[in-house]
Amino acid sequence: MGTDTGNRLRRWLGVVLAGTGLLGGLALTAPAPAQAALTGDVTFTGHGWGHGRGLGQWGAYGYAVNSGWGYSQILSRYYGGTTQSQQPNAPITVALTGQDGQDLLVTSGKPFTVGGVPVGAGSAARVQARGDGSFLLSTSYGCGSPTVWTTTIPNGRAVSTVAPGDDLRSMLTLCATGATKQYRGELSVVWDGSAQRTVNTVAMEDYLRGVVPRESPASWGDAGGGRGIEALKSQAVAARSYAWAEARWNWAKTCDTTSCQVYLGAGTNYGALEDRRTDAAIAGTAGVVLRNSSGAVVRTEFSSSTGGWTAGGTFPAVQDDGDSASPHHDWTQVVPSTTIANAFGVGTLVDVRVTARNGLGADGGRVTKVDVVGTTKTVSVTGATMRTQLGLKSDWFVVSAVPVAAPTPPADPTGPTVYRASKNAAGASATAVGFGDTGDIPLTCDWNGDGVSTAGVFRNGVFLLGNGGSTADVSFGFGEKGDQPVCGDWDGNGKDTVGVYRNGMVYLRNSLTTGVADGQYAFGAPGDTLVAGDWNRDGYDTVGVWRAGVFYLTQSNLRPTTDVAVWYGGPGDLPLVGDWDGNGSDTIGIRRGNTFFLRDTNATGVADRVFPFGDAGDGAVAGAWVKGSADTVGVSRRY
Repeated sequence: MGTDTGNRLRRWLGVVLAGTGLLGGLALTAPAPAQAALTGDVTFTGHGWGHGRGLGQWGAYGYAVNSGWGYSQILSRYYGGTTQSQQPNAPITVALTGQDGQDLLVTSGKPFTVGGVPVGAGSAARVQARGDGSFLLSTSYGCGSPTVWTTTIPNGRAVSTVAPGDDLRSMLTLCATGATKQYRGELSVVWDGSAQRTVNTVAMEDYLRGVVPRESPASWGDAGGGRGIEALKSQAVAARSYAWAEARWNWAKTCDTTSCQVYLGAGTNYGALEDRRTDAAIAGTAGVVLRNSSGAVVRTEFSSSTGGWTAGGTFPAVQDDGDSASPHHDWTQVVPSTTIANAFGVGTLVDVRVTARNGLGADGGRVTKVDVVGTTKTVSVTGATMRTQLGLKSDWFVVSAVPVAAPTPPADPTGPTVYRASKNAAGASATAVGFGDTGDIPLTCDWNGDGVSTAGVFRNGVFLLGNGGSTADVSFGFGEKGDQPVCGDWDGNGKDTVGVYRNGMVYLRNSLTTGVADGQYAFGAPGDTLVAGDWNRDGYDTVGVWRAGVFYLTQSNLRPTTDVAVWYGGPGDLPLVGDWDGNGSDTIGIRRGNTFFLRDTNATGVADRVFPFGDAGDGAVAGAWVKGSADTVGVSRRY
C-alpha cells in the first residue's frame, strides 16, 4: 500500500449483506443517537491487586528474591517517614467474627477452666454471655454431647490449666460446625451491648504465627536460596505494627478477617496452620515495629500487589519495581454491562469514562474519578469506589471494552453495486459503481498503487479486480468457494494484493496472480470474520478477526498473536476498517442497520463518527475514493 502514509489504503470488505431496497436514490433516514446503549460485557485491564497503600507483598518478594534486599530496606521503601523500634511482647485481643451472636463451645485434650470452674480433659463447655452482665456455663462430655449440668459463672474466660506448648490437642479448641479450630492463649465471651462476641486473647508473637502465613505464602521463605525469608520478615513487622496500631472496640483490639488481618489460629481439625518458615521470620524480627515521628506505632497497611506504584496516603507513593514478580502486576476482568448499570443506578449503560488519574505509572496511574454514563443519569465516583462496587482487583485500570448494542442480524451476502460516500457524515452524496454479478463478494482496495481504492469481487475462488471501471482488468484464481476474501499490502510495496480465510487459517498472496500462498498461518477460529489494516503505521497491513463484537488485531504476519483486543459493536453488526482521519493508521468501525459507527483509535469507547448512509440491508465497504483523501465509507447493494 505504499510508503506515503497519507495515501496508504488498507481496505477490507467483510461479509457483504444485501438489502431489498430498489436501485434509486440512497435512503438516508434519521441518524442514530451519538451514544448507543451498551450490551454484553465490559472489559477492564489493570495493574495490581488491592488498595496499593503501604507494602506490596509481591513487591517485597521481588525485592528480596530478585534484588537481594533485607527486610529493613524493604520496609523503608514502602513506609517512608517511619523508624524501626522495639515493642514488648504482650497479649492482644482478637475478635473471632465467625462466632458473632453464638455461644462459645470449647474443649481441650488437657484440663481447662471456664470462669474459674474446672473442666476435665476431653469434656466441652458451652459459655453464654447475657445482657445483664452474667455468664452461663453448661458442660458436656464432648463437642457433640448433650449438656450434663449448668451453672452461672463470674466471667466468660476459658483458660488452659496446663501449658499446651505446640501440642494442638492440648490447646483450647473451638467446636464449630463441621470443624474444630485450635487457638493459643485464652478464649472468652463478652456482651458488647447488643450481641455476644467471642474473643481470643493471645500473646502478640503467638498471634503473628497465625497471621503471617495467611497473608504471605510461607513457601516464599525457601525462594531464591532462602532470600525470600526477608519478604516474610517484612510481612511480620508490618503485621505486628498494624495490629498494635489497631483499636477496633473496647472489648477487642483487632479482628480475624481481611477487615483487619486474616487470622485463623494455630490449627484446624488438629492440623497445623502455622509454618516453620513464617515462625522463623517472626522470631527473626521479634518485637520490631514501625513508628512515626511522634513515636506512635503506625498502622502499616499492606496489599497483595501494587501494580508498580504504591497508592500513597499515609506513606509517600513510590515506584515498586519489585512488583514485576507479581502474577497480578497486569490483569483483565470482564464485567457485564448490566452489573455496572445496576451498581450505580444509571438505567441502561452508555459509557464508562475515566476522567482523572493520579499520574503515577502506566496508563496515567490509578483512577481518581470515573463517570458511569447511563440513559437516565451520569454518576461520578472514585476509582476506589468502582473497584469495590464491581469487585475489580484494583483502582488502577483502563476501560478497554465498551461494546455498542447489537441489533437483529441483517440478511445474507450478495450484491454487485457499490455506492461510495463523499464524506463520513450525515448528508453525504453517493457515487455508484456497478461491478460483478449477484452472489459475488465485493472488495475495495488500491490494486495498482495509484492511491485510489477501486472495486473488485471474489467469486467461488476467483478474484476479478478493476482499476476504476465496471469491468475487470485483472482476474486470477486463488482460494476456493466458501473462503472469505481479504486485501491489503502484506509486503509494504504500495500495492494491495489478496488473501483468503478458511476455518481459522489465513492464506496471503503478494502478487495478483494465481499461485500458492506466500504466507499462511492460523489466527482466530472458524466462524470469525477476517479484517486487515495497518494498525501501527509501519507500512505493512496485517490481519485481525471480528468475533461477536470483538476485534482481535495482530501487528505481525510472521508471528501472529493478538496484540490488541477491542470490544466494539455487537454480534449482528458489520465490521469494517479504514483510515477515517487520514493520519496513516487504520482504525475500526461497524455498520448497524443503515448507520455507521466509526472510531479514530483502536480502543474501546463510543463512536467518534456516527451517521447514516444507504439502506439497512446494504453491506459495508470503505476506501479512499479520491487520491490523497482520508478513507470514507460505502455500501454494496444488489439491483
